[in-house]
Amino acid sequence: MPQFRSMINRRLIRIKIFQSLFGEFDGSETSATHIKKSVKKSIRDMEQNLLAVLSFGPELAHFISTDHNPTDYKFNTSLEDVKSFRIFTENSFFETLANDEKISNYLSKPKLSWSQEKEILLIIYKEIKKSKEYEDIIASDLNSNDFFTFSRFMYKYLILNSVDFEHLMEEKNIYWYDEKIPILKSLEKIFDEYEKHHKIILPSLFKNEKEDLKMVDDLINSYIENKEEIEKSLAKYTPDWDNDRITKIDYTLILMALTEFKYMPHIPVKVSLNEYIEVAKMYSTPKSSKFINGTLDKILHDWKKQNLIHKKGRGLIG
Repeated sequence: MPQFRSMINRRLIRIKIFQSLFGEFDGSETSATHIKKSVKKSIRDMEQNLLAVLSFGPELAHFISTDHNPTDYKFNTSLEDVKSFRIFTENSFFETLANDEKISNYLSKPKLSWSQEKEILLIIYKEIKKSKEYEDIIASDLNSNDFFTFSRFMYKYLILNSVDFEHLMEEKNIYWYDEKIPILKSLEKIFDEYEKHHKIILPSLFKNEKEDLKMVDDLINSYIENKEEIEKSLAKYTPDWDNDRITKIDYTLILMALTEFKYMPHIPVKVSLNEYIEVAKMYSTPKSSKFINGTLDKILHDWKKQNLIHKKGRGLIG
């Protein structure tokens, strides 16, 4: 079976841990056990979120077939009407998805399927029909390649351009903002494999489940156990800070990075530094990445001089 990139990567793991640790500022449950359980559930839910997206195509096709057949409500149907109907209801990719065991099981659960969202299905259907890509495909003779091209376009459009689909997914998944690009990348691989093998090959959730989940445990345990000590160290470098001068996001990301520097020997310092700068670009203010970079560089320089950084194995790289 072809192998391709897993859905979960280390940056996404860090993001999910960050989101849980950030809850400390709101007085949420902060025990390591609670946070680890929450993060691991969020990670495992990603597979269900991919299935939710994949199932939208066959569900929309079924809705159009049963509720929006132009011959049922138009006296004279145009060629465009017929093509519009066919591009969904005779789409072999959607049919293959509907027959996939995991997706059909997902659709069989009323609380998870899209069948109760008929109003939104109609809105998104009309929205897709207004796109230039759709118009170009419908203007063709509709060969098998056109059906596949449309399927690929539709999913990309839903994730990147449809505000209604965005809202719909956010209702199902509070972490949709973080997961939509990894899910889109997984979809692109699914389409690539389908084009070659004409079957649905779902990506694995983990590249290495044991190592990925160990990182979750190690980072959360080290953060919780050493938070007070790291905060004292950080305060020495920022004596003039107050709550108004550093965002809670920046503060949490800096503490996480310092935790990796000092207590996670198998992760290279350069990797930790780059990762948290990138996460800051995603979640904090425009100036945060430079601020975090400068702060971490200063602390890292002193910690190395004081021989407080001890890396081994892969942690020695770079």
